[in-house]
Amino acid sequence: MASITISAQMSTPPTSVRKLMHSILLSKGRMEALTDGIFAIAMTLLVLELKIPDLPRRVGTSELLQKISEEGPAFFSFTISFLYCGLLWVTHHLAMHFVRHLQIGLVWLNLLFLMSISVMPFSCGLLGHFLRNRAAQEIYFGNMFVAAALMALQWLVAKKKNLINEENLLTSQLMGQQVMFFPIALGAGMAAASYNPLAGSYGFIVVLLALRLWQRNWHRRQTASQATSPAPFS
Repeated sequence: MASITISAQMSTPPTSVRKLMHSILLSKGRMEALTDGIFAIAMTLLVLELKIPDLPRRVGTSELLQKISEEGPAFFSFTISFLYCGLLWVTHHLAMHFVRHLQIGLVWLNLLFLMSISVMPFSCGLLGHFLRNRAAQEIYFGNMFVAAALMALQWLVAKKKNLINEENLLTSQLMGQQVMFFPIALGAGMAAASYNPLAGSYGFIVVLLALRLWQRNWHRRQTASQATSPAPFS
C-alpha cells in the first residue's frame, strides 16, 4: 500500500477537508505509469490514419504508387504528430525528474494534460484529411497548444508549491525554460496557420529553434558568469 505523508512545511493543521487533501504529498510512480500508458496508446493510434489503398491485388506499380502518394497529407500529419508527442513525452519525463512529490492539484492537471494527448489521434486524422483547411490547422495546433500549456502549468504549480528539486539551480532553470518553450512556439504556429494553413508547422519549428538558440546563449553566459565569479570565503 503506497504511503502518503503530510507536508512538513505546514506550521498549523489545515482548517478544512479540501486544504487537508491538497496538503497530502503523493509519490510520482502511479501518475508516471498512467502517463506512459496514455502516450503509448495515443501514439499507436496515430498510425491508424494511414490507409492501405483500396485497389485490386493485380494493380500496376504506377497506379499503386500514385494512390500511395495521394496519402501524402496523412503521412505528413502522422510524422509531425508522432514526433511532437514524442517531444512532449520526453519533456514531461524530464520535468517529472525534478518534481519531488505530487499534490492532488498536480494530479488533476496531469489528467487534463493526458486528456489533450488522447485527442491527438482525432486532430491528426483531421489534419491528414484537410491539410490545407484553415479550420483543421487551427484545431490541430489548438490541441497541441492546450497540451503544452497544461504541461507548463504543472511545472509552474509545482514550483509555486515548492515541489521542484532545485539542488542544481541552473539545470532546473533550463528545464523550466524548455517546458515554457512549447506553448510559445505553438502559439506562433497557431498565429501563422491563421494566415496560411501550411505555415503553422514552419512557424512552430522556427520559433522553437530560435528559443533553443536563445537558451544556448543564456546558458553560455550563465556558465561564464559562474566561472568568473569569486569563490565565497570559508
